[in-house]
Amino acid sequence: MSRVRVLLALLVAVVLTAGLASAAEAAPRKWPKGRITYVDKSKDPDAVKLAVQVWNSSGLRIKFVKVRNVRKARLVIQNTRRVPSGCGSGFGTLGYPGPGRKAYVSILHGGDADGQGCAWPGQTLVVAHELGHVLGLNHNMSGCSLMNTSHTNGVAPTLCLGDDVDASKPGRWYCRVLEKVDLRKVKRMYGGKPRLREPEWCDAIERIPASGPVTVAQDPDTGWFTTTVTRAAEPAVPGWIGTWGYGEPGYEIHATPAACTAVPGDDSTQVGIGLWGDVPVGGTLTEDLQPVPAGPVCLSVWQFDRGYNFALAPSTVMVTGTGARDASLRAPDLPPRARPAVAVVTPFD
Repeated sequence: MSRVRVLLALLVAVVLTAGLASAAEAAPRKWPKGRITYVDKSKDPDAVKLAVQVWNSSGLRIKFVKVRNVRKARLVIQNTRRVPSGCGSGFGTLGYPGPGRKAYVSILHGGDADGQGCAWPGQTLVVAHELGHVLGLNHNMSGCSLMNTSHTNGVAPTLCLGDDVDASKPGRWYCRVLEKVDLRKVKRMYGGKPRLREPEWCDAIERIPASGPVTVAQDPDTGWFTTTVTRAAEPAVPGWIGTWGYGEPGYEIHATPAACTAVPGDDSTQVGIGLWGDVPVGGTLTEDLQPVPAGPVCLSVWQFDRGYNFALAPSTVMVTGTGARDASLRAPDLPPRARPAVAVVTPFD
């Protein structure tokens, strides 16, 4: 049995701060006609574009309109080093600043070494959060909301994660962005017919299209199986995925009676796991499995990348399990998957 991948989960929640106006002051004013011209002077154009699309497609009577000239813009989106909590945080003007005055959204631009919080998924959440302030929203910690005071790993607002450990890992992000509470509050100010987007989660990186082929041999004396798995090609993984120490790519093997219904990551059906190590694409790795149930059994191989993101499809093979014939022989050990244990929280503004 190959050594088991150790999943080191460093959950970083980045503080999103509220910036140029204070909630303790008078209630924020709404923008006239809900129309806000903006200029993007940042180094995060993909994040800005996505954040603007989220708000503009919300069904609310608000519209962020991009212009090229700073003089024609009522809102300036820019990068700055003067943020309270490092990369993945920022600040924004709270509400309409008044005639002749500009509003600002400022975030810190980062690189791959800063992780997903400073790649486009995390930066999208930050910009969208700060645009919420510009529209007049204050922070909300009553439940899952874009206006939570922090996000975790650039994956989602902190209170949107719940107890789903796998949801917090890099390579996924909370692409719905706006929640009912956010839409409801903006509707009170601007009107419209809010639309709640689906799905909640999206892939932030390209997934392995399909797991590699598998062949199976059975020991006639014990009834145990040995699998030989071929490594399938894996799309390039962006640098920010590799900064979190998730370990090596590999695969899980699951056994389900009669039908191929295994779900990747399910400890209750997992009977084997392998790490590729130095095995090249097209190479093979052989693993001994724990005993499988008697009768028809589907073995499903789910390949995963170093961010522990599973392939879009498994490779499968049907076998006939007989159970262990000699109870004195010990099945191969299969330690459970390691679970994320460390959470480091940093605020939005």
